Amino acid sequence: MKFRHQLALAVALLFLSLASAAAETSIPGVAKTQVRELEAQAESYQYAGDLARAEASFRSALAAGEAAWGDGLPVAATLTKLGNVLRLRRQIGEAERIQRRALEIRERLAPDSPAVADSLHHLFLLANAREDLDAMVELSRRGLDILERRGAGTLAMADALNDVAYIEMYRGEHHKAVESYRPALEILERQAPGSLQLATTLARSGRAFMLIGDPEAADEALRQALAIRERLAPESLGTAVILSNLGALARDRGDLGAAEEIVRRALDLSAKAVPDGLGVAELLNLLGTIALLRGDAVEAWNRHSRALAICERLGHVTRTADTLGFLGLVAEARNDLGQALDLQRRSQALRRPPATIEDALTLHRIGRLLRRLGRRDEAAQALAEAVEILESQVGRLGSQEVQAEYRAQHEGIYRDAIELELERGRPAAAFHLVERSRARSFLALLAERNLEFRELPAELARSRRDNAARYDQKLRELAQAGEETKETLRRDLDHLRQERESIADEIRKASPRAAALREPQPLDLEAARKVLDPGTLALSYSVGKEKTALFAVTREGGLQVKTIPVGEEKLRREVEGFLESVRSQGKPAADLYRELIAPVADLVARSERVLILPDGPLHRLPFGALAHDGRFLIEEKPLHTALSLTVYGTLRSSSPGDPQKLGKLVAFGDPRFPKDMQATQAKRDLSPGLRSFDWSSLPYSRSEVERIARAYPGALVYLGEEATEERAKSIHGARILHFATHGYTDDRTPLDSALVLTIPEKLSQGRDNGLLQVWEIFEGVRIDADLVVLSACESALGREMSGEGLIGLTRAFQYAGARTVAASLWSVADQVTAELMTRFHRHLAAGLPKDQALRAAQIELIREPLEITTANGQALEMDASAPFYWAAFQLFGDWK
Repeated sequence: MKFRHQLALAVALLFLSLASAAAETSIPGVAKTQVRELEAQAESYQYAGDLARAEASFRSALAAGEAAWGDGLPVAATLTKLGNVLRLRRQIGEAERIQRRALEIRERLAPDSPAVADSLHHLFLLANAREDLDAMVELSRRGLDILERRGAGTLAMADALNDVAYIEMYRGEHHKAVESYRPALEILERQAPGSLQLATTLARSGRAFMLIGDPEAADEALRQALAIRERLAPESLGTAVILSNLGALARDRGDLGAAEEIVRRALDLSAKAVPDGLGVAELLNLLGTIALLRGDAVEAWNRHSRALAICERLGHVTRTADTLGFLGLVAEARNDLGQALDLQRRSQALRRPPATIEDALTLHRIGRLLRRLGRRDEAAQALAEAVEILESQVGRLGSQEVQAEYRAQHEGIYRDAIELELERGRPAAAFHLVERSRARSFLALLAERNLEFRELPAELARSRRDNAARYDQKLRELAQAGEETKETLRRDLDHLRQERESIADEIRKASPRAAALREPQPLDLEAARKVLDPGTLALSYSVGKEKTALFAVTREGGLQVKTIPVGEEKLRREVEGFLESVRSQGKPAADLYRELIAPVADLVARSERVLILPDGPLHRLPFGALAHDGRFLIEEKPLHTALSLTVYGTLRSSSPGDPQKLGKLVAFGDPRFPKDMQATQAKRDLSPGLRSFDWSSLPYSRSEVERIARAYPGALVYLGEEATEERAKSIHGARILHFATHGYTDDRTPLDSALVLTIPEKLSQGRDNGLLQVWEIFEGVRIDADLVVLSACESALGREMSGEGLIGLTRAFQYAGARTVAASLWSVADQVTAELMTRFHRHLAAGLPKDQALRAAQIELIREPLEITTANGQALEMDASAPFYWAAFQLFGDWK
């Protein structure tokens, strides 16, 4: 206890305000020492979780201070600390009286000072405890106004920024909160490293990361916070809060044993500090969700019921609403649908404006229950309200990538709404919901892609260039780093990516034309039909948990809907099994054809071409390789693919360019890598997510490019040392771009996925590293191309995001201005790919549409043996009819 007492004294000295410190210099030494000792004792009790003794010691310190100097600034400091303990003990009225007295002293003796802002911050915390959002906003604004004039960069400013973030959390604007916590953390890491104030902010930012669906960032922030707390105040309420969130993370990743152990420790700490307090209720709720996941509905009900009694006694409306929702989930699990509906309705009735994602989730549960009860019209109304709230939440978020992630987290709302509209016999409404749920973030990006960066203010342009330079520098450092520093460098890269998103937001705001842009609206059925050419059959799949809806749309015939009795989990297994069979160069089973194509086989037979609009695991499926009766689907019809009909129409709406220039080809191939690249591969980790990579040369890519170029008079060809990233970024006006090179997919950070061009011998400042990454294409590459061919391994892949599809190279080039992208779904065979690409371009140059040109090349490989030449010049025949050799390449975008 002696050590802890000394430690508490040191912490207390660290947080003395400047105003208080100045005033104390005139106080008699004896009184000053007595007050400090009593406050240090109080803080040691507080850190040990003994709030009753902490309150008593602070009251003694207050009495000694008042006797020594009356209503002076040091007394205000003690009042603030006492009020904080009273707040933690849920004595809200008394705490507010104390804090307002402290504010009155500070406003009288040190007006417009950081000390006044500190009092406003503590009154903000009390307003939050009362759930008084208007008061929170007003107190936060007043404090921030003072600090922007008098206290920028101080610890008080960190508190004010925390308050702003807390308001954003309260409103459900979790991504904005993440951004607000960042400058607060920067101040604290500079001004108070290793402090409890830093631990508190780290913990809050960790919670915000949890709510935006970034468990890795959340875990990192929470564990940093816990390390500080375990060192300074292991028994405190703050430690319990951190453990609670770590327990929730363990629960979400399925480690229920670890989750319960962590949460029980947190519950012990909370119950010791404030028996039957709000923290205890929150932890009981967390234990209840864990019990329900274990299948113990009785224990879950008991825990949530205890939590509800506490929340209702304390009068905390939001926590009461949350707890009623948890009880509703337990009742639903017990199949007591009437009670579940009543509990969810009670939860919804307690929720207050503005509407947050919690309101949407509650309405989603209500809609789901009404649907199970057969009350479909009421269910549809609830789900429609949930969709609107979800969309309003997304609209308040920052970058398009963040919006995409948020929609993906809550895709289940759309899924249930789509299925319900089909059950109600409203297929057109269901189709419109499918379009609303698909690639909305990408649509918004397409609307913004023509913003003129050259019109930007010089400061923003410099920020953009500086961020890119620092990002490349960190990549270079990572390339040479040892294992002990790699994780730190990866965190730095994450921060730079977040900074890049913020700069992009500022760019959109600063562009003279940005204000005139509106997000493209999803097409309804009639508008979607007009996007299609005569003879085109669009097959749009909506994969649910237990079944899949197939919407078949034509310009001439309207809409037909088929229900496929296969859900996401089974489809994912079947697709992976299909791909495994393809990769082993076998002939896959016909199951997927029977499930996905056979229900509309008559429509396929009557069509001229098929447009595939995949969903979920179907994004990775080569539809052309689906077979029945010994024939592949590609042998029946030409195929092309899009994310949605709205995206399809948007991409096709751009000008097709001058037909006389269609033959103008620019091609890259046979890139060069440093000789030691293979030997030092483990050390040349050029991207934080770069997987084990084969840096071998691509000799057939040179002949591929040379043969393709013969079909296009005036083609520009860059081979070997000339196939550089700088040249690729500077291409303008080409009608066809062809890249015959390596590609890689970064699963952790899809924006770092890249085409691999010539790698410089030395990675020097100011020179590109040879990786044409997705983020660079989005930010700096602008083309006007009818076709971009990515003749590289896995160039069509990326991170699968529900509703948004695969985030990767294909999407980046479409954003850059390509009306069609040809890309691959798996690692392709170099020599056979060269032959396939040569034939594709030959048919294309002869005048066939893109979909028919690719189909003709693929059919030739299916039906005729290839004549190939080995490395030693020997001519051989090769059977390339297996889907492994030809089915990887897909057309994304316009078929013409």
